[in-house]
Amino acid sequence: MTDEKPREDGPTEVVETEEGELIERLSGGTATLLLVWLIGIGALSTLLAAWIFVWMVSGQRLGLDALFGGFGIYTALAGAAGPCVLWLAGRAQGHTLGWFMLTAAKIALVMVVVIALMILGAALIMGGAMPVGGTLVAAGVMVAMALVLSQVWAVATWGADRWIARARLDEP
Repeated sequence: MTDEKPREDGPTEVVETEEGELIERLSGGTATLLLVWLIGIGALSTLLAAWIFVWMVSGQRLGLDALFGGFGIYTALAGAAGPCVLWLAGRAQGHTLGWFMLTAAKIALVMVVVIALMILGAALIMGGAMPVGGTLVAAGVMVAMALVLSQVWAVATWGADRWIARARLDEP
């Protein structure tokens, strides 16, 4: 780390834009690895959280048919969005772990609000009534789980960001 120029064969590459400007971007291999990492962390952690949430709220354990069916696919896609959005918000800007943790919590809470609004809309449209019973308890559990889950995303994303930052400045 004696000089501050990017490695030629590192995780980034210098390319020319259409305007003739030189920019540094992730290499193809690094971008693929990063995407697999972020999607994997987001999808798997959200599937686990959904499985635990359903078990805690209803007492019923989801089977493989639910986890590998429509419910699981859409849950995994939604969960994969969290770390990817977090990466796009903080990439290569030298943010601290605290910044990633706070931003991840904000992203997760927005995701919970969107899900809660969808559930509320479905209950109003399909059932013609507001959800009752343990709705507030379930919402509280969802918020708590989302905050815990967001911290997993934060550490995974921050770790990837730091790895790329270190790798691009290392001497070959």
